Amino acid sequence: MKATIISIFSSKTKWLHLTILIISTALVTTFLYMFLIPFVFWNIYGSGTSADRIGELPIMIFVGEWLALIIALLFLSFGFYRNRAKHNLPNGKSYLLASILLVLLYLLRGPILNFMFTVFQ
Repeated sequence: MKATIISIFSSKTKWLHLTILIISTALVTTFLYMFLIPFVFWNIYGSGTSADRIGELPIMIFVGEWLALIIALLFLSFGFYRNRAKHNLPNGKSYLLASILLVLLYLLRGPILNFMFTVFQ
């Protein structure tokens, strides 16, 4: 375990692969969070008082807020484990770093979106 972690962090980083991963997963996560999840929720539950009551349940709030990140992290973790199993450590390191950066960006999504909306008004 310790040797695997040391070998992953000592491997060379593929910067182009890391950049493509970060941009693509950030765009997909943003699309899921802003468009797809609310659209699917609206198609399933519709509008009205029953949909408002369902939307206020804690599990629905959790799904609405965190499902986009969970889907992206599942994709990145699958890529990491697949590359680690093939001993392709530079690509695996890119998946690991992309997942860490994506979590940081997702936790700061509120201030980032507020900044973008105030700048581009």
